[in-house]
Amino acid sequence: MERIVLEVDGATARAWRNTSPDLRQVYEAKINAILKELQEVDEDGFTKAQRDFLAKEAAENTERYEWWNDEDMMAELDRRSADLRSGKVKGVSLEESKAYLLSRLKRNEL
Repeated sequence: MERIVLEVDGATARAWRNTSPDLRQVYEAKINAILKELQEVDEDGFTKAQRDFLAKEAAENTERYEWWNDEDMMAELDRRSADLRSGKVKGVSLEESKAYLLSRLKRNEL
């Protein structure tokens, strides 16, 4: 059997020690189920159930999404465009975006 150690704060440790054995068993079963699921992930970090779900969704949704025909999307874009034109929203220039991304790259945060 493998042993996994979880570090918790003092209050959580005290609460665990004061928990009834029956409730501990329930929590341990949940923890073991999660750990088992984590061990069953593929190279991309997906479980079989997640892969199956994605495959099913991809098979059912084969139509091409045309955002320009989506009334809600167009209304949102029109609203945002109007906010930019009116000055209600300042917006971000390409140069500002590039500078921000480069600074994040330099700090290894991206």
